[in-house]
Amino acid sequence: MGWNFQTAQQELKGNFEIVNYLACGYAVLCGIENPGEREPRENGVGATFYLKYHPAPTDPQPGQEGKQLHWIQMVRSNYGEGIPGFIPHIPFIDNGFRSDDPYYDTTGMAGENFFIDRPYAPGEGAAKSNNYFDAELYLVEEILGSATEPRKVTIYNGIRWGWRNEVIRPQTSKKFSDSLASGFEVDRFNLSDLTPGSKYIAWTNNDLPSNRCNPNTFLSTHNDSGFRLGFDDNSSLVGNGFASALTGTVGSSGNINLNVRAAGGGARGQDRGNYELFVDVYDPQDSPDFSVATSGGGGFGKEMRGLTQQNPILPNSIQNGWQVFNKVPGCRWFDPPTTYGFEFQSLEDTLFTEILDFPAGDDQEFTVAVGDSILGNFSPGDKLDFVSLLGYPVDNFRITGIDSLFGPTAETAFPIQLAFQEREGSFKMRQIPGPTDAEAVPEPGSIWATQGMLLWFAAMRHILRKRRQAGYFLHGLYQV
Repeated sequence: MGWNFQTAQQELKGNFEIVNYLACGYAVLCGIENPGEREPRENGVGATFYLKYHPAPTDPQPGQEGKQLHWIQMVRSNYGEGIPGFIPHIPFIDNGFRSDDPYYDTTGMAGENFFIDRPYAPGEGAAKSNNYFDAELYLVEEILGSATEPRKVTIYNGIRWGWRNEVIRPQTSKKFSDSLASGFEVDRFNLSDLTPGSKYIAWTNNDLPSNRCNPNTFLSTHNDSGFRLGFDDNSSLVGNGFASALTGTVGSSGNINLNVRAAGGGARGQDRGNYELFVDVYDPQDSPDFSVATSGGGGFGKEMRGLTQQNPILPNSIQNGWQVFNKVPGCRWFDPPTTYGFEFQSLEDTLFTEILDFPAGDDQEFTVAVGDSILGNFSPGDKLDFVSLLGYPVDNFRITGIDSLFGPTAETAFPIQLAFQEREGSFKMRQIPGPTDAEAVPEPGSIWATQGMLLWFAAMRHILRKRRQAGYFLHGLYQV
């Protein structure tokens, strides 16, 4: 039968509309922008491309009797080894290596008036290598004839498109390992004898197995006189949301001065833990195309749930009145909707070690109980350490005395920041619909003897807070 290919005698008068044409970097979902895409891909490099054909009245038309529109795409790339028929750098027709026709739409996502493609090199190795995909895409029209006649195809206008992943190796790479012991500690790092004008990127990683609560780092860069040049508090993609990253340019001194401290003074359970600091410095002529951070972030921002009480982690499911949180990270804010109180119950082997913070709002006091024992009243900024107070972590506790909600939605009604014995845990919680008549019950004598002083201190703190709120001052040995 054979084929008869010919070039169109006139140019198309209509247009190709590029709806989406986006590069997909490592750890970025690729393909979610286009309709009808299969499951998005990530942890590789590539691009997503979506084109529509808008014909003019004199152009080939979709659905025309006796004719049919198709797409022919010729590709050259250097990835895809292992695919039968593929040879790196050698052009091939992108039709699934079929032998019966050259059309992309036979196997790909395309119709007579649209074209979608998502060339993708999977894996971290591809992201760290120089890869490319170059394509020439043409609209063609086939005249439908008998099965015994050569298939007549007219080739019309086309476009060139594709992507490239170029890896620029740093001239200098440095890794530091350190820890923050308190919210006021400042760790200082220096790199010297660098080429002025070189670009660099610095970032911290706090997602370490040795940490139960990742320190919320504040990373800043300074000149030799101590003037701050750039900073980032915790908006990096690196480090599970608590890390920092920034970019900069090496000054005339040839030095990079970096400081790491806890963000926000390290308050509320985010002031201690180990971290790693990485610095990559590039030759001036090979510097990546990124901007210098002048304040907070340098383009690395991504908000993650649980870092603030305004954006808490929400339940995975609701089962028999219990709101279930399954395999969630510790030291985060969690929230079910409630109006008076709620009960926490661990799942599997999870144990609660601390309440790191209570929500800030109009309601300033909450009661915490374990079993029949009331541990005290607590306010925003307070921390309740079950291990220090009781000698062991707990698998169940209650919070009551909630007089008002905190957020404008059910999801932010009453967030709470919790720490587990391990870095990850599972638990469930349910609402307590109204006040009960429970009173503080003395603990067994063996426990009361060792914990009485701590409970007395909690009671005295409560009394002093109430007096302070009422305008009283104590003079003498203590001054409040």
